[in-house]
Amino acid sequence: MNAATPITIFGLGKMGSQIARRLSKKNFIVYAWNRSPQPIQNIKAAGLFATTDIQEVIGKSKHSPRVFWIMLPQGVVDYFLFGKEHLGPYLREGDIVIDGGNSFYKDSISRAARLEAKGVHFFDCGTSGGVWGEENGFALMIGGHKETWSIIEPFMKALSAGDNYAYLGKAGAGHFTKMVHNGIEYGMMEAIGEGYAVLEASDFDLNLKDVTGVYQQGSVIRSWLIDLCRNIFEEEDIADTVGKIDATGEGEWTVLAGKELGVDVRVIEDALAVRKESSDPKNQRKFSNKIVALLRKQFGGHAVHGKGEEK
Repeated sequence: MNAATPITIFGLGKMGSQIARRLSKKNFIVYAWNRSPQPIQNIKAAGLFATTDIQEVIGKSKHSPRVFWIMLPQGVVDYFLFGKEHLGPYLREGDIVIDGGNSFYKDSISRAARLEAKGVHFFDCGTSGGVWGEENGFALMIGGHKETWSIIEPFMKALSAGDNYAYLGKAGAGHFTKMVHNGIEYGMMEAIGEGYAVLEASDFDLNLKDVTGVYQQGSVIRSWLIDLCRNIFEEEDIADTVGKIDATGEGEWTVLAGKELGVDVRVIEDALAVRKESSDPKNQRKFSNKIVALLRKQFGGHAVHGKGEEK
């Protein structure tokens, strides 16, 4: 496979749109579909073909095998892959389907088996990088049909920063690894939020931007999350931020997997509990919760609320 072989992307949310644009910039032919029209207009403005018509976008790809990348919410993936109104009826033997969203790994195992029964090869791709991925490259964790890995690897290499992608094994391995990645993320972010809350509560009147500048270089805890904290203290109105921290499922799945495997995951479990408790308005005033909410905004573009918008 070379850059002349097209890829069709279904779902043009924050991540799907970035993936489409990055592949196009890397000289791949990209066709795109989205249910609602506004993202279509945005992608067309970048010079890509995009449509709300499933049949039209599938008809654009004349190569074999055809490569379809879906970037859709977990709750609609089965309907999209196997329902009568979306991709399902158009799939044929030899096609390759890549699920780059945050699907539950057991569902990916099941989907791979259902598609393989039709001769369609499935890959589950855990995708990390947030709103910075288009510019800096995504981290990609891939599981699926080993025999056809070489066909899709050029796409993964182009989407990555160069070498931060890997084929990790059979179907489910990619989403399992991304699930644990996000579980670790929960624990790291909660520890950072709590640490800064202790700093803020002290009687030293610390300048947290200056503290972060020290943490950023040469310290044991230096990391991208700490770098993003510097952005928070320079750019965000922390006092006006509502500390409601949404949870999209992966942390809870990691906790459940840990229990199934007999592994102690108390830090991730506690971080998950904090997120659930943040729906209570009295917890939305906590400094640590505000920091975690703002970290999610920094790396993923996730919405935060101001005072008077408590949810």
